[in-house]
Amino acid sequence: MFQTTRRRAQSSSTGAILLVAVFLLVTTTLGTALLDGTATEPQPTMSAEFDAEATDLRITHVGGDALSDDELAAVVRANGSATRLPFAPPSGEFALGDNRTFSDALVANASNDVRLYHEPSGTEIERATLTPRSGPTAETGSIEGAIVGPDAASTRVASGASLAVRRSVVPLPGATVVVDGPGGAAEATTGPGGAYRINGLEPGEYEVSATAPGFAVSTAAAEVERNATTTVDLRLDPLRPAEFDVEIAGADRRVDAGDPVTLNATVENVGGESGTQTVELRVGEERVDSVEVELGRGQRRTVSLRWQTLPTDVGERTLTVDAGDDEATTTVEVLDAATDAVAYVDRDGDGEPDETYTAVELAFLGPVDGHLVVFDDVGVDLPVGAAADRVTVREGVTIRAAAVSFEAAGDLSVGRGASVDTSSQEFFGADAGDISLRAGGDLSVRDAAVTASASAWFGASAGDIDLTAGGDADLRDGAFEAVGAGWFAGDGRISVTAGGTVQTDGASFDPERE
Repeated sequence: MFQTTRRRAQSSSTGAILLVAVFLLVTTTLGTALLDGTATEPQPTMSAEFDAEATDLRITHVGGDALSDDELAAVVRANGSATRLPFAPPSGEFALGDNRTFSDALVANASNDVRLYHEPSGTEIERATLTPRSGPTAETGSIEGAIVGPDAASTRVASGASLAVRRSVVPLPGATVVVDGPGGAAEATTGPGGAYRINGLEPGEYEVSATAPGFAVSTAAAEVERNATTTVDLRLDPLRPAEFDVEIAGADRRVDAGDPVTLNATVENVGGESGTQTVELRVGEERVDSVEVELGRGQRRTVSLRWQTLPTDVGERTLTVDAGDDEATTTVEVLDAATDAVAYVDRDGDGEPDETYTAVELAFLGPVDGHLVVFDDVGVDLPVGAAADRVTVREGVTIRAAAVSFEAAGDLSVGRGASVDTSSQEFFGADAGDISLRAGGDLSVRDAAVTASASAWFGASAGDIDLTAGGDADLRDGAFEAVGAGWFAGDGRISVTAGGTVQTDGASFDPERE
């Protein structure tokens, strides 16, 4: 009886001790959690095994998180060279039990330092050292070589009676080499001696490119054969500094003295680095405008430069756009306002005037050879008539005359916003002149106004409008009017004749065309 009581007391003491121990363990854990107020970013938890099958590398997922192929890459370092082996493409997931095999990724009979990385976080997941022995030859090939660049120093070598500068080359460690071909893309980083090697390449044509900070890309083509190594050595040259090319994109060919000249120039950085350059406009040797341009490598920009002409600038002037490394020139004719030209003829088809005409000269011009261009407003109380191989009235030009007759053996064009007007307005007896636009080829009077109307209190006679084309006639959105207004007034006729199609969408005719 006494012994039984003692055993119960011992059992109760042991239970109390265990209870206190559990309590202390729980409170310690909770206290640690409460005191630790900082949270760390979750990092991938994964285990992997590396195996070598001859020179093939196999990586097996043996535990932990499933990760995206796009986030994983293995790096193999052997014999001073490093090769990156991305898991993608193809895209997918590397989960428990999965494995990836990289053919001919290891160097036989050498120590291969293999590491698996989670690239977004930079976490090294697993690492191992493998020393594969020579095994069955894989049906793939390799590319190896060295990347070099110019040495910062140069040597002077005597050559006869003169000295020449010879630049030596040095290996470039840390350069990135990428090969792209039938098996996709693979890359490697050069070791201390500038050497690299990429194994496991399917046979075929490859493009090999090398880059390094501060150097331009160098590329070469290579043929990879089964069970063979192709050597590709590349030299990298330093990036060229910023270099600006310039060309004139547009400029006024003729201006009246006292009017400004606006010139548009396109500037392009054809160098290897970003840069800033002052682009200036010169007339003769005088600098008249400038703008500062900042461009990255390969970028281009169009800038506008301006020159204010003076009455003393009459004549042909040479304008130069200077970008420091390059310059472009053009010529501008500054016209005397007292004898202002309104038209010219281009006889040889080079777009440049061979002879210019004032408004009065245009009225008495008659037939000329070449392309007749009316580029400025015409206002005369005389009939204007001319015939040429081709006739163009430029956009926005207004021709106001007693009568107008243009005839072209080829095409005749009246530009958008242009106006041909022979209308008359009097108190008694207003007579408008006739307008004749005749083309042996196509006729275009699109979005232009042709008016031969007359208005008078008593007796108004509108002129006739004759539009003739041997080819097509484009009259879309045009306004054609030959109306007589007042007592005893008469409308003119509007006739349209074409050997091809006639387009009149959006056009208005008053009176209706015949």
